Amino acid sequence: MMESIETLLADLQDADFNVRALALAEIVEAGRAVAPALVAALPDADATLKPQLAQALAEIAEPGSADALAGLVDNQDERVRAFGALGLARIGDPRAQAALIRTIDDFADVLCAPYTLSTYALIDQGPAALRAVLPLLDAASPDTRAHAFVVVHDIVSAQPGTGNWQALWRQLGSYAPDGPEPQRRAATRQWADWIGEHFGGA
Repeated sequence: MMESIETLLADLQDADFNVRALALAEIVEAGRAVAPALVAALPDADATLKPQLAQALAEIAEPGSADALAGLVDNQDERVRAFGALGLARIGDPRAQAALIRTIDDFADVLCAPYTLSTYALIDQGPAALRAVLPLLDAASPDTRAHAFVVVHDIVSAQPGTGNWQALWRQLGSYAPDGPEPQRRAATRQWADWIGEHFGGA
């Protein structure tokens, strides 16, 4: 039998990691029925609780929480922002792609650079994400460029008929996120042309 939502919310703030993890798992398992209570708890949540509420809402993906998730994309905490964007993507909200682009540098996967929570979600969108990501290949931050290019890499590599990745990469200018600016920009233009030709309707 599930604990009361009030008890579970209190457990999310427990000092013991295992207590917090078990509470989060139970909340997510409860699903859409508890989403309104999670949304109601957001305004007063502290810096410990809010990321956990954001994660729970993202995993539950209740369409009625879409506006609350969209509001999280402006939060000061990168984890909150990232889960807000992920939740929108999992719901299929029209604001999702823009939110994922905004949070592409947030909540890095420390075990698997240069992936972040939002790069994974963008990759899941397939070719539909390519045009949105393309401008970031010329972003000011090398981290942003690396995050954008891993999205391009993973999406293009997964498509049938695109051939050998290394050969294609060399053919299109050998783009490197930390390479010289003139080379990067020339390669970005080549990628834009190639993506337009192969995925123009995406």
